[in-house]
Amino acid sequence: MGGKRCTGAYSDEDYLRFSHRLYAQLPLLAQRLRDPALDQGPASVGAELELYLTDSRFQPLNRNDALCRLADDPLLQRELNRFNLEYNLPPRPLAGTPFTDYADLVQRKLQQLGELAATLPEPGRILAIGILPTLTAAHLQDCMSDEPRYHGLADGLRRIRGEPFQIHIEGPHERLDITSEDVTLEGANTSWQFHLRVPASDFADWYNAIQLATPLVVGFSSNSPLLFGQALWEETRIALFRQSIDSRSPRLQRWRPPARVAFGEGWLREGAWELFASAVALYPPLLPDCSDAPAEALAELRQHMGTVWLWNRPIYDPADGGHLRIEMRAQPAGPTGLDMVAGSAFLIGLANHLRPHMKQLTTALPFRYAEYNFVEAARHGMAARLVWPGDRQVQLADRPLTDIFTQLLPAAHDGLRALGVDATEADFLCQLLQARIESRQTGSRWLRSGLQRLGGTASAAQALLHAYHQQQASGRPVHEWELP
Repeated sequence: MGGKRCTGAYSDEDYLRFSHRLYAQLPLLAQRLRDPALDQGPASVGAELELYLTDSRFQPLNRNDALCRLADDPLLQRELNRFNLEYNLPPRPLAGTPFTDYADLVQRKLQQLGELAATLPEPGRILAIGILPTLTAAHLQDCMSDEPRYHGLADGLRRIRGEPFQIHIEGPHERLDITSEDVTLEGANTSWQFHLRVPASDFADWYNAIQLATPLVVGFSSNSPLLFGQALWEETRIALFRQSIDSRSPRLQRWRPPARVAFGEGWLREGAWELFASAVALYPPLLPDCSDAPAEALAELRQHMGTVWLWNRPIYDPADGGHLRIEMRAQPAGPTGLDMVAGSAFLIGLANHLRPHMKQLTTALPFRYAEYNFVEAARHGMAARLVWPGDRQVQLADRPLTDIFTQLLPAAHDGLRALGVDATEADFLCQLLQARIESRQTGSRWLRSGLQRLGGTASAAQALLHAYHQQQASGRPVHEWELP
């Protein structure tokens, strides 16, 4: 959920001083973004993988602190709930074979962490899955990790909202309506977050292209269909994340402020500064910790952006002389390393192909339809129909996601090759994606069908996760999995 700096309780003066610093740092960021140095350096990627820690019966196990001590790895961190972990994959150049290298690293880490979890006093297991099907409301009581940042975020969100969080999600045949007093329900979501370093001068086109392409990836990467025993969206994380930390009071019915978890408010017009300035203007601070660093370090601005959860989020990082990244947050964790990296490769390759054409494409597709596509893909997965812009369109029309994907897969391949990704790597990943589309099997479809086949009971969910765990350990992509 972002950086870790947090001191605890805050006064009104703390919020006021922090806000003043945010506004003072926006012109400094604008000046920094004009520096030609931010257009230099090779393209690179990074990733974060959020994980579930479970017991031997695949129930959440609240021992992430013990596992982190055993691992003694600075790249492994505790996440929001005590059954959540996050592994940070070290950055690497985009040229070469970064995607399959990451897939191999993910599988090795799943195995290593699983072996360590098995040595806990209550033996545990590690799973990369968007939402754990065995999770119940009881598991979310008193489960927050003992990190000042998480308690500070929870207190800040409750302070702004002033009442419990309301969750309403409608699936094809079932619906979920619950009330949550705390933000621990957000920890039900685990994701695969991929980072791409981009030049400041090309940021707007890169960002808009990634926004346009994201619904396609959400549709064919879904892995979160089940929550509290209910079959809901193909990618239920998208709805749950937004609602579980929605700081907006439902009393504001006449007009609604923007959600803190958002797809965006419009196509980017000029560059990254717009997103930072919008975050300062639209969202009150949650963690108003003021730094002793000089204003040029932009510490408060970077802290604030870590509490605004855009699905594609801008990051300014002072490391390596300063650089900009786009953090792509919409993919779920799992099913395997290959599944996750294939989705990220498609997204980056297609965005690179679309990037030179974004002026025409954003003219042909009003932003509200890009957001519509995002929600439709999360609801229906591969069965979604998306509104897609055309080169010579005379009106908008929707088309099957699978048809759009098939048409654009060669473009994604060419986009990867133009970025320096090895030909064998690009060929392999695109063949994997084509096989997934032809099989029509995503993680969500495998989980839905498997649960139904096993009887749909609580014990069936346990048996389902036993099969899922074995298949994940094999490293084979999900379209090759047999139903349990």
